[in-house]
Amino acid sequence: MRRTSRNVGTPVRAFIYAVVIHIIFGALIGVSLLIQPRAVTPAPARPVQAKAIDLAAIEREKQRIAQEKKKAQAEKKRKAEDKRKAEEKKKKAAEQKKKLEAEKKKKAQAEKKRKAEAERKRKEAEKVKKAAEAKAQREHDESEAVSAFGAVAWAIKEQVSKNWSEPGDFSGLSVEFFVKVDREGNVLSVKMTRSSGDARLDESAENAIFKASPLPFPGEARFYEYLKEFNFIFKPES
Repeated sequence: MRRTSRNVGTPVRAFIYAVVIHIIFGALIGVSLLIQPRAVTPAPARPVQAKAIDLAAIEREKQRIAQEKKKAQAEKKRKAEDKRKAEEKKKKAAEQKKKLEAEKKKKAQAEKKRKAEAERKRKEAEKVKKAAEAKAQREHDESEAVSAFGAVAWAIKEQVSKNWSEPGDFSGLSVEFFVKVDREGNVLSVKMTRSSGDARLDESAENAIFKASPLPFPGEARFYEYLKEFNFIFKPES
């Protein structure tokens, strides 16, 4: 019984499947009839213009670019060279200036040294000249002083003789003294430099010189340095 039921069910299902398939197929046909097919119009074709490649122009452009690059490099090199030359020129100018300043300084120092040496020589010459002039003046003054003293020597001898008084015979005797006086002729000191051999004459003559003070003396002040000290020989009158 069970086997009979399974056999009967199989044709039924097959029938159902066939109906469903027919329904689907009919539906598809209906839908396809409803949709009207549209004609597709192709777009008009545009003519393609072929461009020819100008190899010569490309080569010329490459050469132009290469030349421009070469020019740029040359310009860069030129500018660098100009800069180098300018710096070198500036450096040489600075060195030249430094050299000139050094030479100028050296010349200035040499000139200063020369002037200093010339001034030293001038002063030395002036000193020598003044010394010579002073010596000549001293010699001249001394000569005049001696002459002036010679004019009063006799008066000094007379004044000393008037103040000398010592009894006795002193014939042929003389005594020498070194006498110092001040500017007015006042006797400051008397020193015997050579004795007469007679103590009485020596002592009396020295006393007479002090008594005769102030001695006659030249009035010129410049003569004093030459006459402040002098030798005096006393010889009593017979």
